[in-house]
Amino acid sequence: MSAVRGLRAAIGFLTRIPVGRIDPPDAGLSRSTMWYPLVGAIVAAVGVATWWVGTTTLGPAAGAVLSVVATVLVTGAFHEDGLADTADGLWGGATVDRRLEIMRDSRMGTYGIVALVSDLLLRVAILLGFGAGDLADVARVLVAGHVVGRASPLVLELALPQVRPDSKSAHLYPVGPAGMAVANGTVGVAVVACTGWWAPVVLAAAVVPVLAVRGVAKRRIGGITGDMFGAGVALTNLTVTAVVAGLAREGLL
Repeated sequence: MSAVRGLRAAIGFLTRIPVGRIDPPDAGLSRSTMWYPLVGAIVAAVGVATWWVGTTTLGPAAGAVLSVVATVLVTGAFHEDGLADTADGLWGGATVDRRLEIMRDSRMGTYGIVALVSDLLLRVAILLGFGAGDLADVARVLVAGHVVGRASPLVLELALPQVRPDSKSAHLYPVGPAGMAVANGTVGVAVVACTGWWAPVVLAAAVVPVLAVRGVAKRRIGGITGDMFGAGVALTNLTVTAVVAGLAREGLL
């Protein structure tokens, strides 16, 4: 029952899929982190199904756009919002307090708009090269990207302290050995299933954006925030998606 509650909490926290009330909510969140990669697989399934319907009825361009839009809608633009807020805060403030203040502001600035638009356009561009007969490759691309992307908060939360102890993301601690085993197992199965012998290359590529977010967060604010977890998910997803798409186009998968 604890595992089911944790999975429900993860789905409710990361998506807009209705899962009912979790009592107590904080306890549910503390058990939810290990299920993040599995939630990524659910989001990917929405993206793949939407891509196939859009591509077969309206063409590859429409399929690519609709797929990205569907994954954004099913998550409530949760990670995209974190990416935009992170870009605004880290580069829009001169002090730590000002950077955190900007990240709390619901308004979007220039840095945030550039980061958000770039992320969405690149995700669409990656899918544009696939046609109706490439369903298997698109499934590999989206599953690997969304699953591995949602594992990034588990690494970041271990690497840096939270700078907002009163935030909702503060309740994600601790992951614990069992939780890490579940999350790592999910990631491992998904990446091997999607990329086979190329799995080490894909995982190595995923390390790059995680290290980048960690380095910038440590240097600019001395820790991590919920918005930066979202940025980590978005950037890792984008990186892995690009790498797997490249492998697929070269006929290596």
